[in-house]
Amino acid sequence: MKTYSLIILFLSFLIFFTSCGPQKTENTGGNQTEQDSVTVRSMPNYAYTDTIMQGSHKVVYTITSEGVDDLPIVVDEDGVKYKDNRWQLVITKDGSQLFNRSFTKADFKSKLSEDFQKYGIMDGLRYNHAEEGKLYFNTCVSFPESDMSCPFLLIIGPDGSYRLEPDTTFDEDEMPV
Repeated sequence: MKTYSLIILFLSFLIFFTSCGPQKTENTGGNQTEQDSVTVRSMPNYAYTDTIMQGSHKVVYTITSEGVDDLPIVVDEDGVKYKDNRWQLVITKDGSQLFNRSFTKADFKSKLSEDFQKYGIMDGLRYNHAEEGKLYFNTCVSFPESDMSCPFLLIIGPDGSYRLEPDTTFDEDEMPV
């Protein structure tokens, strides 16, 4: 009887310790993913649609973003890894498509310092205003989870053309996201 009790006690401890050991966790849509046992942080996916009137024209824009695997991973000075983002802007004017393009940090490369090229991610795109037939959007490349950013204006012309330029009017108290 003593041997039987010892076996049951041993099996109980074995079951207890194996159930309390390291567990494999599954990502259920949060801000982190498991890749080769290394956590890579990612901004949450984003989708926003709005309608504005530009004179007598009805303009509808949709902005979406997602952290993507096909862009280089950004590693900050503490070794924390981040996915970079792809932002998509679709604009219709009076029911006809005016603009449809995605943007990544690579679109700003010639306008970024070496540090922002290496450590930054594209982390914002939002509508600013309409003026003289043009649509103005704020966007920026920033160091992840910091207030260090390079703000830009994305200007969409009435013919669907666009240009990117540094935002010299950017107020540090207003984050363009």
